[in-house]
Amino acid sequence: MKLVTRLLILFLYLSGLVYLALPQPEVVALPNALRSTEPGDTWQHPDQSAYYTDLGRSEVLEFYQDTFSLNLFGASLPSYRLNYPPEDSRVYVRDHLLTYYLEEINHPLRESLFVAGWNPRLSPISNYLFDSQYDRWAMVIDGVEYQSKVTLKPYYSSPYTRFFIWTSIFPLTYLVFNHFRLSLKRLLSLR
Repeated sequence: MKLVTRLLILFLYLSGLVYLALPQPEVVALPNALRSTEPGDTWQHPDQSAYYTDLGRSEVLEFYQDTFSLNLFGASLPSYRLNYPPEDSRVYVRDHLLTYYLEEINHPLRESLFVAGWNPRLSPISNYLFDSQYDRWAMVIDGVEYQSKVTLKPYYSSPYTRFFIWTSIFPLTYLVFNHFRLSLKRLLSLR
């Protein structure tokens, strides 16, 4: 039984190392979208990018969940989408960013991609605007009006850090489990 358990743990550990060693996915440009050249979207934050588009929230997030994915032997590994309040965009993306939604596409123990979207017509601010005031918030670039602006901010982790954390999980889990087992034994012997 101990041999089977050890082999299972070794298999889990080696599978995790393969997962952590996969190459990082690239953040690709949004199709049929115009790259933003506004201040804050270019050289000020070289790791992030922003696009003007007519795609909706679900289409943008579906596209990035498909393209920002990890593949192992032709199979796409699952990623997780986490939803955040829009006000958190100043923490995860950048300060002074108009945001209607903020979601994270996450690969556990690896990288994340934050997707912040702004659509002035769907934003709560539109409840207080008359049509004449909407021009202030409209996104018109070179005579073309876009429905939304999407800002992307990737967070990558160092492969060495990933391997260190993954390797640390196993002895720490053993120590915690062993301590729990001994505590439970003591507790039962007191009765």
